[in-house]
Amino acid sequence: MKFSKINLIESIALILILTINRISMNNLQSILLFCGSSSILNVIFVSIITLFLIVVIIRLFKKFPNSDIIDVCEAIGGKFLKWLVGSIFALYIIVTSSLLLRYFIETIHIIYYGDAPIIYLLLFFSVVSVIANMQGIKSIARTNVILCVIMVISLLTAFAAVVPNMTIQRIFPILGHGVSNTFFTGISNIFIFNGFSILFLVPPLLENKKDFKKSTLIATLISIFIVILATASMLLAFSFSTDIDRISPLYSLLSNNEFGKYFQHPESLFIFTWILSFMSYFNIGLMTSSLVCQKVTNVKNSTPFIIPICIISLIIALIPNSIMQ
Repeated sequence: MKFSKINLIESIALILILTINRISMNNLQSILLFCGSSSILNVIFVSIITLFLIVVIIRLFKKFPNSDIIDVCEAIGGKFLKWLVGSIFALYIIVTSSLLLRYFIETIHIIYYGDAPIIYLLLFFSVVSVIANMQGIKSIARTNVILCVIMVISLLTAFAAVVPNMTIQRIFPILGHGVSNTFFTGISNIFIFNGFSILFLVPPLLENKKDFKKSTLIATLISIFIVILATASMLLAFSFSTDIDRISPLYSLLSNNEFGKYFQHPESLFIFTWILSFMSYFNIGLMTSSLVCQKVTNVKNSTPFIIPICIISLIIALIPNSIMQ
């Protein structure tokens, strides 16, 4: 893989695309089922906690400029800690991206590609990801900026479309299923921001090390805004949204709206942008995991890791008969 630095805009898009794809999946479904009418309050609460943790991460990395978590571990605990943390990070990225890929493939398989074997769809995404990573980090970053902008616009359009259907009374009772679900056990809903784990790997990729704080805060604030907006749309627009088990709630929101007489199926366009966006997500997952493996093994190039990691991801994605398992 060709190694090159990324600028401020590219780093913001790199961080943002991970959260956006989780919103598009069924993550909001879990929050709505767990918290009920207090979902918006819960999301605001975990967003504040997330922002606090992000500030802590930024302050910690000030002491290790232009270093990622693996460099920090090597400085603190030597090669063993570097190897241990690097291996855990690589495994986490590979498993997470593989399972999310399988979930996404199953979703579009249900909606549009029922006749196509799931393995063919998985192979398509895998081949695209390998080709993209062979082109280098800069190519992935530049493409991701375009796809991230498209995805943000499509999400905002989806939220705007359901405004006429919103009923403010659905926020009552304000505490939903109780104080515990909203503020204590509900802290677990911070998982919707787990895409921010990439922050531990971003500093060495930046052209200007001073951009880390700026890109991180901007991406975090945009992500929080979109997550709150998405939660409000789910909760206030349709009372049946919490009964959807296997298909993205955002898809269901769009499929129940029309944009004029000549554009009656906006969900088709959403699926198209969603496919492009998830391609970018999987590209980034493969890119970061291969870079971690490169750093842990001290080799000069991450290219040799691309195909093996992609094969492992494909195998992991094929293990469950159904992602519901």
